[in-house]
Amino acid sequence: MRVFIYLIFISLIFSSCTSDEVFKSEKTDFFNIYKNIVYKTPKTPVQVNSLSKEIKNTKWLSKFNQPIILISTEDKKVQATLVALGNNSEKLTWVSADGISLTFDNGILIATRGYKQDLFASKHSNLETRFDNIKNYKKIHRYLNSENDYDDIEFICSISKKTNFKLSILEFNLLTDHFTESCKSSNYSHTNEYYLLPNTKIVLQSKQWIGPTQKAFLSYNLYAFQKL
Repeated sequence: MRVFIYLIFISLIFSSCTSDEVFKSEKTDFFNIYKNIVYKTPKTPVQVNSLSKEIKNTKWLSKFNQPIILISTEDKKVQATLVALGNNSEKLTWVSADGISLTFDNGILIATRGYKQDLFASKHSNLETRFDNIKNYKKIHRYLNSENDYDDIEFICSISKKTNFKLSILEFNLLTDHFTESCKSSNYSHTNEYYLLPNTKIVLQSKQWIGPTQKAFLSYNLYAFQKL
């Protein structure tokens, strides 16, 4: 079974080559933005949310020849690199070597595959303006149950913003916009965090809740720093 999964994974990598030019173009645009910000940010150590010590620097990153992101448990004991699988109208899907995939819409998690309890879909009432609107809004997380039907969890959420938040990613110290999203349902509550390049909707790092079983995970957008 594991061999079969790896064969699928290898085939997915080759199939993603057709979108390499798209990712290279996006990477170039992002990298130029990041470069300008990095040159203007402090070189001295700062108090930050950062990658674990297992992740070294851009030298470590240079060994990857596919666009990647990194995901991690909150305690950073379990980490995985995911390669780009596809881009559909800014909905980016990433896949790991063991078949787990995550789909983001402009940095916001909207689906997972391969977990014990997958987020089948996430519906947001104001997804496109999420980082512009701090008023209360609704979102729905949908999960498949054992009867091959759907279980929906409806949340009421609010979001707050802090500017000039210091973030360390790889060996770079960046000033970011820090958004905190607080969501409550009748049985569950969670808090998501997003770190955005200032005055953009580019999510550099986030903490996002998957569901009651998997809880939250950390994600790091590393492909903008890659020189492919």
